[in-house]
Amino acid sequence: MKETKQSLSELWALLRNKEEQFGLNHLSLTERDILQAIIHIQGQDDNISLDDILKKCPHPRATFFRCLKKLRANKIVKVSKDTKDARRSFIKVYPKFTN
Repeated sequence: MKETKQSLSELWALLRNKEEQFGLNHLSLTERDILQAIIHIQGQDDNISLDDILKKCPHPRATFFRCLKKLRANKIVKVSKDTKDARRSFIKVYPKFTN
């Protein structure tokens, strides 16, 4: 049991260290969770449809958009409109945060 506690502690320390390196330590836990969900849903694609993320994200819409606003303000994600259909939007996570 002691090994499990020690390895979990080391994992948390590594995670916090990496978040600080990427400048994510100023984000709330919900904002970090939504960023992680976007990156996970995005997979190998550069852009992902906002509708796809909203369907798969476990957070309420209002919470999602509040967090998305902060992620955009901090230049972590970029939202762009579809060139053919202005009602559709795509989200892209800047490469600095996905590598």
